[in-house]
Amino acid sequence: MCLRVYCLLCLLAMTASCGGRPDPYGQQVNKATDLALLGEERLSQGDLKRATRAFEQALDLSRGIDYALGVAQQLNNLGAIALERGDLDQARELFRQALRLNREIGSGGGVSINLANLATLAQKQGQTSQAGEFLQEALDNAVQANSPGARARILCQMAGLARDQGDLATAQSRLHEAQPLMQSATALQGPCRYQWGRLSLAQGDPATAAGHFEAALAADRQLLARGGMAADLMGLGEAQAALGDWDRAFSFYARAFDIYTALKQPSRLTECFAQLSRVNTQGGLGYDLKPFAARLPQAARPFSTP
Repeated sequence: MCLRVYCLLCLLAMTASCGGRPDPYGQQVNKATDLALLGEERLSQGDLKRATRAFEQALDLSRGIDYALGVAQQLNNLGAIALERGDLDQARELFRQALRLNREIGSGGGVSINLANLATLAQKQGQTSQAGEFLQEALDNAVQANSPGARARILCQMAGLARDQGDLATAQSRLHEAQPLMQSATALQGPCRYQWGRLSLAQGDPATAAGHFEAALAADRQLLARGGMAADLMGLGEAQAALGDWDRAFSFYARAFDIYTALKQPSRLTECFAQLSRVNTQGGLGYDLKPFAARLPQAARPFSTP
């Protein structure tokens, strides 16, 4: 299961008039925006160190010009990186700081994203009840902010949580509710179709699940959302294994493994390797797993691997 965390970029229009240059304040806002975009690009490449540096520079600049919205956005983005690194305490504190500031300035969309990320954190720690409370509050804020995109994103996350709790009826209801809201938002196609795939697997329909994961992969590839692409490929591997097509399952898991290697995500590499081993054994494929094992974190490598 892929728990997605959301970054916020300050994509505000430049404060120019009649095609002229933006005012000095607007120029600094645009500079902060460029730094945030650079951080997002570095994050998509798995370069957490340089992504952190870009987000920190955007944060410092935003603070220096009293750009509260930018400060909240970069606190959230740095929280996303902390969560990716596994520093849950720092992630929680950064999300909470962003949440407080977004509430102060009345950014309902920002509040909903911060709450959704806190829900991801809670779910990661097995606190499903608290995750549900965060998501409900996030949905309420998205409705008040009249943000269809935020509503769709949160509804899909709620569907994933319901699915994990075995409440398939609620999961399906949430996804149907999100459907008309996400039609024009390419960025939401991947996460929502991914959840449809997971739901179809839970309903015992791997063929339909495979179709959803293929659609999610196409959408995530269009945006170069590499973490999402890897999760979609993992879903395709699971669907093909359920269909008994062990070779295709192995191929999808191998492709996910390559992406997780590029993103330097050791915990997901370990999970993916376990699936490669499973389908290799259950399908009687007899593939040599040593090239994959060699790319695992040292502590996770099989003892038999040289």
